Amino acid sequence: MTRDTALIQQKVDAMEAQATSLKERLSALEIEVEKWASKRNSLNDTCKKIGGEIRQLQIERDRVNQKIRELKSEREYLRGELEVQYRKYDVEKKQTMVLTYRTFQSKDGVRRQIEELDWKIQTTSLTPHEEAQIITQIKRLEQEALVHKEIAVLKQRVRRIRLAITAIKRQCEEINTQIDAFETERQENHVQRLSKIKEVKRVKTEADDAHQRFLEYLKEANEARSKHVNYINQLRDLSSQIHVIEEAKRKLSADAELEARRKTATEKLKQKKKMSFQEFKALSDKGLV
Repeated sequence: MTRDTALIQQKVDAMEAQATSLKERLSALEIEVEKWASKRNSLNDTCKKIGGEIRQLQIERDRVNQKIRELKSEREYLRGELEVQYRKYDVEKKQTMVLTYRTFQSKDGVRRQIEELDWKIQTTSLTPHEEAQIITQIKRLEQEALVHKEIAVLKQRVRRIRLAITAIKRQCEEINTQIDAFETERQENHVQRLSKIKEVKRVKTEADDAHQRFLEYLKEANEARSKHVNYINQLRDLSSQIHVIEEAKRKLSADAELEARRKTATEKLKQKKKMSFQEFKALSDKGLV
């Protein structure tokens, strides 16, 4: 090995060591690239999953809000109906009180008195004047009985109105209970959504960080790969140089050996000594025999 090839070989050995070290570094970087890409993808999948959960919570929130609006609308309608029933109640109650002031005794008392007077007319000998007075009294009592019938009708209406008011109040209470339940559900939904939003922000930050690490390792891996390829190309060039030098060296050595053999053969030819086949061929190739 010549001094030139020795120097080149030293350079090759050094570059091969560097290429090997770089290859090991590249393998480690590729592992990091794959690791951070996998972590980023996993975190992005988690973000998508949490995002879906947030959208579902939003759908539930909208459903609850719609239900609360419907219940409040129904409650407002019932409150309006309640005011109507209260007004009816006041009117019927006042009418009942007015008619009650027009009576002087109970309904049963009026009925008994009419029966007694009617019996008196049938069983007692009365003068025309006395009978006329009793008949007048009976007519007055019958008018009072009609008032009692009207009062009874009004009291029945008042009872129905009171029952309607009680039913409406019960419906309002049930609606209030439902609204309270939905309000609680809405609040729980709000807390869950805030928690999920906070979580997705945290995971998104981690995913962005992982992607940044991925890009950093990818850049470093690409640079290492480029350097490695460059080293390989340089090693090929150096190997080619060594091959060219070695070939040139072998050719020079072969030419020198052939020339020495030819000189030896020429001397033997002059001295008419026996030559070897290689010596004869050396002269023959040169056209000397």
